[in-house]
Amino acid sequence: MSLKSPYSPPRSKDKATPPAVQGLTSFPRELHLNILTFLRATDLSALQRTCSTFNKRDLIVDVVEHAANEVYPPDLTVGFDTPSVSGEVKSLAALTKSNTKAEDSEEATGATPVTLEKVYTYEMLRNMETLVVARVLSRPEPPIHERDTCFYVSKSWCRAALRWLEVQEEERKEKLERQRAAAEEARVAAAATAALTSPKGGKGKNNRNHHPGSSGKKKKMSRKEQRQRDRRMSDAMPPWSNINNDLICEHGDLKQCSGKSARARRRTMDKQAWKVLKKLYPDSVQLEASVGNSGCLMCAAEAQTIKKQESDRKEEEKAERRKPLACPLVRGFYTRGNKGYPINCLVPPTAVPLDLETVVKSDECLGESLLAPLPLEQGSRCPLKPGVYSAFPRSWCHRWRKFIKSGEGGLPPAPDASEVLCEAHNLPLVPPHLESFLCGETSTLLSGNSMGFGSPNVNEDGEEVAAMPPATVSRASVSDADTLQALRAAGFSELEVHAQRLAMIGLEEEREQIIHPLRQVEECNEAEILQKRSITNEQLDRENRVVVEILTDDEVTALEKWWPRVHSTYALRFAVVENSATRDESEILWSTVPCRECDPSSRSTADFVMRSRLQKRGYR
Repeated sequence: MSLKSPYSPPRSKDKATPPAVQGLTSFPRELHLNILTFLRATDLSALQRTCSTFNKRDLIVDVVEHAANEVYPPDLTVGFDTPSVSGEVKSLAALTKSNTKAEDSEEATGATPVTLEKVYTYEMLRNMETLVVARVLSRPEPPIHERDTCFYVSKSWCRAALRWLEVQEEERKEKLERQRAAAEEARVAAAATAALTSPKGGKGKNNRNHHPGSSGKKKKMSRKEQRQRDRRMSDAMPPWSNINNDLICEHGDLKQCSGKSARARRRTMDKQAWKVLKKLYPDSVQLEASVGNSGCLMCAAEAQTIKKQESDRKEEEKAERRKPLACPLVRGFYTRGNKGYPINCLVPPTAVPLDLETVVKSDECLGESLLAPLPLEQGSRCPLKPGVYSAFPRSWCHRWRKFIKSGEGGLPPAPDASEVLCEAHNLPLVPPHLESFLCGETSTLLSGNSMGFGSPNVNEDGEEVAAMPPATVSRASVSDADTLQALRAAGFSELEVHAQRLAMIGLEEEREQIIHPLRQVEECNEAEILQKRSITNEQLDRENRVVVEILTDDEVTALEKWWPRVHSTYALRFAVVENSATRDESEILWSTVPCRECDPSSRSTADFVMRSRLQKRGYR
């Protein structure tokens, strides 16, 4: 639809005006007023410059007043025509027409009736719109029990709008200040010109004025203040047309978010305020703030689907990672914990054999009471059963267990013990803690004491489990007088009874050895446990260049199957062989002769601090 413009070329008399243009411009004034109220101040200003039909002072005044009284709530538009909001409001003197009798009386007296009318412009309408937006956004949020009829508004849009209004206000004030300064300079220049042309030649005291180029009252802004002002105003952008653009999802509904994120990203607004914003920004999407409106249902369904797929993927990855645990040998290595060696390969302790006279004498001394514990055989021997074993770095074992448990760090490389090789001769360095354990000097491999402290129980998930409450160990449950009498009554000789008692005592000793560390763990509090474990680990790292764990040959073979593409890795392999001459002693045979020239402890890799001698003399 085209509008009639005063700048359009004149039409010929033969060619008639199009009926559409004639109908639009010939509408009654009330209809024009209703049509123009749907436009904003910027659109009305463009229309005013385009068509002379809408460039009428009384029509503009009616549009502004109608917007202030009917379109927007009066409590939001009050004060829009004050100088603090719209600047100086000009008035126009207009002649009023009266009846004939009044005109005759006025002509007789020589007076003319004059009334003053305010002159409104579309710039004032724009200032009114900014004032309405500022007052709407400054309102507090309604209480919770009234939010069923409220709507959501983006907080980021509110901050951007208030920032933009603040910048616009500063620019308006600066514009008024420049106009005022220009008017003051023009007045001073006119006064100076009048003083120079006066008969007195400007010599009077009352005619002394400042130079036309300087008023003497203007405060100039420094460069620092100017930079700060430019930086502050540079990030202010006009608010976008859709108020809730960052709150809507791809389906055009309220975006799903958590409670904390929702409070940080959106605020509620009453129905009247939302209608005002919807009038100024018609492209905005309406989002109801009712209690049941938790967000877009399609987004919730997609989120649940994605969550289910992610859970299934993690379960598949977990099942794929734990496939090696199907092998009993690998599962035993995984659940070994921090012991560092296979428990089933330990040699059970043996008691010192006694002759028949000693047994009878001890029975007569104790009477019906429990037999005294028999002394164990003392001596240093290898605690492992005869067989082939391998030693691998504890760092690799921890990394592999962590991967099996949670997948953290990715799949480690194939088991390799090349860290124990010395750099000088490329021969294995036997860690001191391994050599002490194999020689029988210590009862555990990875503990600082002989009790094996710090070896928690680990389940198949790699988590430490609570120790079972230790039962009171009493050898009365193993062998008592009734049991001995029953064995003798069954026809067992004293030597056979003694052999049965030794076997039962050996089983009780093994049970005591397993339960005793658990009892200590339960008696100590958690802080002491963590502290002692850290002390033990620090001691091992300080005394050994590489800390290792012991695996059986079958366990190594079962582990290497899961790296089929790796064909050759180094393993610190050794064999425990029973001495044929003396069956009570074992011999350690290494697959590669260890290096005895290099230091296997961590002292060889310690950092040394070199201090300059010049520092003693005061040179820095």
